[in-house]
This record gives sequence, C-alpha cells and structure tokens, in this order.
Amino acid sequence: MFSNSKISRRLVILIAAMTLTIVSIGGVTMVGMTGMVADTATLNAKTAEAAAFSRIAGSVRYYMLDVGQELSAGSLEWEQAESLLATGSEEFERLWQAQQATIAADPKNREFFEDSFGLEVELVREGYKELSTLVAARDIDRLLVWVINELRGYADPFLNSADALSNLSSYEAKAIYEESERLANVYLMTAALVILVGFLVAMFLGSQVYGSITGPISTISDIVQKVARGDLEARTELTTSDELGELATAFDNMLDERVSSMAQVSRDNENLNNSVIMLLEAVSDLSNRDLTVHVPIAEDVTGPVADAMNMLTTETARVLAQIRQISNQVAQAAAMVESQGGKINQLADEERAIIEDTMTKLDEASKTMVLIARQAKASNDIAARATESTEEALQTVTRTTQGMNEIRETIAETEKRIKRLGERSQEINGVVEIINNIAERTHILSLNASMQAAAAGDAGRGFAVVANEVQRLAESSRDSTSEIAGLVNNIQVETAETMAAMNKAIAQVVEGSELAQTSGVKMQTTQETTAELVSAVEQIAKRSMLQAQVTRALLSKAEEAQKSTEETNSEIKLQADQATNLVQFSQQLLESVNVFRLPEAS
Repeated sequence: MFSNSKISRRLVILIAAMTLTIVSIGGVTMVGMTGMVADTATLNAKTAEAAAFSRIAGSVRYYMLDVGQELSAGSLEWEQAESLLATGSEEFERLWQAQQATIAADPKNREFFEDSFGLEVELVREGYKELSTLVAARDIDRLLVWVINELRGYADPFLNSADALSNLSSYEAKAIYEESERLANVYLMTAALVILVGFLVAMFLGSQVYGSITGPISTISDIVQKVARGDLEARTELTTSDELGELATAFDNMLDERVSSMAQVSRDNENLNNSVIMLLEAVSDLSNRDLTVHVPIAEDVTGPVADAMNMLTTETARVLAQIRQISNQVAQAAAMVESQGGKINQLADEERAIIEDTMTKLDEASKTMVLIARQAKASNDIAARATESTEEALQTVTRTTQGMNEIRETIAETEKRIKRLGERSQEINGVVEIINNIAERTHILSLNASMQAAAAGDAGRGFAVVANEVQRLAESSRDSTSEIAGLVNNIQVETAETMAAMNKAIAQVVEGSELAQTSGVKMQTTQETTAELVSAVEQIAKRSMLQAQVTRALLSKAEEAQKSTEETNSEIKLQADQATNLVQFSQQLLESVNVFRLPEAS
C-alpha cells in the first residue's frame, strides 16, 4: 500500500488521521459543551425566578398576614405593627419592581406575568393600605373583623399564584436538567464512537506504515548478516522508491565496490609485508640501544611509522648527547666544589690555629697586667713588654680578620658554582621531559600501528609485531628517563642542602669576622693604654687594673671567636661531604647515559 511512497509521506498520512480523530472529538465535545451551557443558563434563570417569587411571597406572609394576626391577637404593639407594615409595603414594591425589570427582557414573559399577577398585585397593595388604615385608627374590633373576613382575600390570590409559578419553575428546571443530562450522554457516546473509529483507523494505518518500514529493514539486516558471514555475493535487490530502497541500492553498490577492491588489497598486502620485514630488522637494532640505526622509508602505510622512528631515534640521540655533555659539566663542577671544600677546610684549620695563638697571647697579656698591678715599681719594663705583646696580638687579629674575609669570598664563589650546578640540573629536567614526551608519542604511534595491523587482518600480523617492538622501545626509553629524573632530583636535593649549609657557614664566618674586628679595636685600645702607662707612671696601678679587665673581656671575645671558628669548620666539613655525594651522583648519571650507543657528533 505504501511501498512506492516516501516514509515522510506515510508518517504525514498517519499523523493527519490521528489529528482528524482528535479534531472530531474536540468538535463533538464543543457542541455538547455549548448545549450544556445554554441549558445551564436556562436552568439558572428558572431557579432565580422561583427564588424571587418565593422571596416576594415570604415578604407578604410575614409583613401582612403575620402582622395582622399577631396584632389582632394582642402580641404586637400598634407602633410596631405600623412600622412593620410600612417596611413590608416598601419591600414588596422594591422586590416586585426588580422582578418586573427581569421579566421585561422577554416580551412573552412580560405578557404572561401581567395576565397572571396584574390583579393579584393590586390586591396586595390594597391589603397593605386597608391594614395600615386600621392600624392608624387603633380600632381593634374593626381590625379583628377585617383580619377574619377580608385579610386572606387580599393576600391569598397573590400567594397562590406565586406558589404555583414557583412550582412550575421547579418542574421546568427539572425537565431542563433531565434533557441536559440526556444530551450529555448522547454527546459522550458520540465522542466514544469517534475515539473508537479514530483508534481503529490509526491502528490500521500504523500497522501498514510499520510493515512498509520494517519489511525492507529486515531484508537489509539479513543481507548484512550474510555478508558478515562471508557471503559477498548476497544482494538486497529491493525495488522500492523510498528511502530504504535507496539505502538498499547504495548497500548493493558498496558490496560491488568492495569485491573489486579486495584484489587491490591483496597486492598491497604483499608490499606491506616487505616493508614490515625491514621495520622488524630496524627495530631489532634499536632494541639493542643502538641509536645510530636508520630505518628505511617505504611508499606504503609503514612509511610514516619508519619516518617517525627515524625522528624518534634522531631526537633521542640528540637529547642523550646533551645529557652526556651536561653530566660531564656537572661532574667537573662537583669536582671543583670538592676541591674548593678542601681548601676551605685547610683555611679553617689555619684560622683555628691563629685563634688558639691569639687566646694564648691574650692569656699572657692578662697575667702581665696582674703582674704590673703587683709590681708597680717595674712598670716601665712591663709596659714596654705589654706594648710589644699588644702589637703582636693586634697583628694576629688582623691576620685572622683577613683569613675570615678570604674564607667568606671562597664560600661565596662556591655558592655561585653550586647555584649554576642547580640550574644545570633544571636543564636536565627539561631534557628528560622532552624524552618522556617523545616516548609518549612513540607509545601512541605504536597503538595506532597496532590498530591498523588489526584492521588489516592476517596481512597486518607482521606489522603488529613491529608495533609491539616500537611500544617496548618506548617503554624502555620511558623507564630510562625515569631513572635519569630520579638521579637529577637527588642531585637537586643534595645541592639545596649544600646551599643551606654554605649560607649558614657564611653567616657564622661573618659573625667571626665581626668578633675579630672587635678584638682588633680592643687591642688598639690596649696599645694606647700601654703608651699612656709609659708616660704616666704615677697612675700605673689604677690603669693596670683597668687594662686587666679589658684583657679579660678580650679573652672572652677570643673564646667566642674560637667557638664560632669550630662551628664554621664543622659546617665546611659537612659541605665537603655533600660535594663528595654530588660527584658520585654525577658519575651515576654518566653511567646511565652511556648505556646508549649514540652517533658521532658532527
């Protein structure tokens, strides 16, 4: 039924049938709702009319009949009765005028109500007037006679007509409700019938559309399964003019093209095998860490792989050559640091000897000052010897200060060399990162080659072996770079510790130099004091005691300088140990790089 039409047209027909069903249901529902609204409006009007006449009748009963009977019975005062009658008359006129305004909208209803209530309304008005007149006269006898004989004659005609009209409105409202309910059932049945018909039509059209789509799809699916099992002669042979027919025709054409291309694939496989053999030979050499190998580049799918392997080999050899060069520089710098550490250690020993000699001199000076205090008569000779001793101590302190300055310069130079060594280590990290990136790219390349070999089937098995060898080479390179990175990190850690130790040593040398300078100043003061002792013998005893105190202070400063020198010596020895470790790490780095065979530098 739909075999020669487009799928979109079939769906449009199905959607149109469902839309028509929905519109039909909506139309029936709208017609039914319109009728129910009209019936509801009529029912409300009848109910309002009955309620209005019930209110008017209730007003007449209360303000006319009840007031007349209660007044004649003596249970109501004249003034109250007069007030109620006036209120009742006004309310009756107001309610009746409102009802007439409602009735005036329909000429037929106006004529009917004028015929039915014209006389009765006038009787009610006359009844209010008569009763009001009797109440105003205050004549109970005439009132009793009028209530018994004439009151009902004025009120009952209107009340009977109002009750009859109220009952009629109730009957009409009931009839309208029943008719509305019957029409609602009719419209409900009609809507159900329309829904059923629309559902059946939709089911029929849906099954036709479904069959016209799933049939060709099943045929195409069967042919695809046959082709997957190896039956390349299977064809769909669908002749429909819809989208599925076009898909089947395109699929048949694709199968024809595939059969014609398989012969070409067979020829390409033979060439690929030859290229794979060459790649295997090159990869075998590379797996022995011989980076001088050049992989032949073929004019097939292995060409990019061979080119990439050559690029990897060249770049890796270049990076490893740089690492070897940097490692040599690191070893030389480490050896120089170790040599400088030996010199610094020697200078520190000399400084310690000078400090000890200085302390000895200061001790002798202190004893000399005590002796001067005890032997005031020999003050000239003692002052001369004290001058000479003070000059020697001053020279010793000066030499000590100069030695500390030289140590500080040597340590500063060593710090600069260690900083340059740390910068070289950072460069090695950059080189290692480059090698890691190359290894990652080689790993990704080997994965892509494995996927190409898997897609080629049996013909790509040899190519898969090449891809696996490339992947193992990449993993070996990545492991080697990891070891190099670990060694470089150890060098950086040791360099940082050496820098911290040297900074501490520099601070202690500066402190010792300041103490030595302070000692020199004190020694100069001692010399001047000794000269004054030569020229002022009469004050020898007093000045000798003061000089003894100064000498003891200098001795204390010298002891502090000796402690500082000892701490400096221990830090310098620690620096020498760190330099020795640095030399060992440099040698390990060179050994790790030398496992590769690199091309000769051009």
